[in-house]
Amino acid sequence: MEEEKRRVVIKEIKEPLFIFGAAPITIGLLVFFTGSVSAPGIKVLQHSGMGLVFLGWCVAWVEELVNRNKSTLKSIAMIAMGIFGMVAYIYLY
Repeated sequence: MEEEKRRVVIKEIKEPLFIFGAAPITIGLLVFFTGSVSAPGIKVLQHSGMGLVFLGWCVAWVEELVNRNKSTLKSIAMIAMGIFGMVAYIYLY
């Protein structure tokens, strides 16, 4: 990568939205799948992973609410996806 592109990528990774929003979602999904794939199905890992995903979703949703130049439809869609995801997780696991 060029030096300028590296600086841009490093700057984006250091932003709070990435650290508290995208990173917990990614790590949470990895932890969840690790708990799901394991032989006995470790429930603690699954619940911890879903907790991280929910935390990351909440941070991203609050950022959408604070950043008013986003559309209302997108905010409502994020709320619906979060509620659907949590209800599906509760009923399936």
